[in-house]
Amino acid sequence: MHKFLDIFLVILLVYVAGLQLNDPDPLFWITLYLGAALAPLMHLLDKPRSGRSFILGLSAGYCLAGIAMVLSGASNYLDHIGQESIISDMSPDRPYIEETRELLGTLIALAIVTYYSWLTYKKNKI
Repeated sequence: MHKFLDIFLVILLVYVAGLQLNDPDPLFWITLYLGAALAPLMHLLDKPRSGRSFILGLSAGYCLAGIAMVLSGASNYLDHIGQESIISDMSPDRPYIEETRELLGTLIALAIVTYYSWLTYKKNKI
């Protein structure tokens, strides 16, 4: 069952990274999601144990940087939460919609990296 979850999350994160190709700053977001995809991939392959903590820490730091980049804009969405949905079309006059989406995606990526970091910690402790 856990292998299925690993495979699903790798595919999901690689797919989401591919969706970033049309983003105004695709390199950052593609790197973020591919870095997060390394977490379940390394767990699935059970390699490399020695550098896994470093890669997971780097990926978590990248996610935190992404959160810092969009948090201010995403907080502007709170003023419009009753009037607009985050699934609305993107518009230059409503950047908070895109930044809210980016925030949610980054939080999900960070949760995945954190989960696999916990699994790695637990396995190394034994």
